[in-house]
Amino acid sequence: MDPLELMTAASKRISPTFLNHEIGSDIEIVLYHLIKRLREDYEDFLIVSFQDAYASILKYLKSVYEDADEVFERVKIISVNPFIEEELNPDLSIKTKDAEIIIGRISGYLKTKNNTLTLVLGLDLYGVKYPDELVVILPALIRVLSKGDNNVLVTFDVKIFSEDILEIVNSFALNLFKFGIEVKENEIKRKFTVIRSPFLEYNLRSWYYTVTPTKIVFFPVTAEV
Repeated sequence: MDPLELMTAASKRISPTFLNHEIGSDIEIVLYHLIKRLREDYEDFLIVSFQDAYASILKYLKSVYEDADEVFERVKIISVNPFIEEELNPDLSIKTKDAEIIIGRISGYLKTKNNTLTLVLGLDLYGVKYPDELVVILPALIRVLSKGDNNVLVTFDVKIFSEDILEIVNSFALNLFKFGIEVKENEIKRKFTVIRSPFLEYNLRSWYYTVTPTKIVFFPVTAEV
């Protein structure tokens, strides 16, 4: 199975899906292709954005893809601690660091919403600014968003937290995929690894990948890139 197909199928089967990444892995490009595959299968598309993460990612994608606005059209936005994102007129704006207040506002907005594709962005940025709140908000957020037949995708930068924090974060991921950078001598490669998924035969398998203007190309780790 192609890694993009694997991520798509795994996220439909169980939720949440965590996309752990580091700078240089082009996680924005991965999100673009993943969302493009998933959107039509859900009634609503919701983005929960912390610290203006969505505005930053959308600006980048619009500079790369002409149809970025179409892929992210008719999106509902919950913006936590926005500044730039206020210009996007979010459906719900929350300005506080308090995890319990944030979860309460999000829960009240969602109520019994089902069949929703939800993308959580910038939770890592929130955790950097408010580290004590991260371990409080994470389980509560996953519990609220994962109700019903919803599909939840969460991006998380693995390079800015300690191993202890990452272990806590990863413990809530039913699907866990890692996008990283591998450096060998003078060569730098992007590397994708399946850490956990319902497709057991793929778990702990890795691929190198390259990004082109139209697609992501994956290679087995034994192949020359």
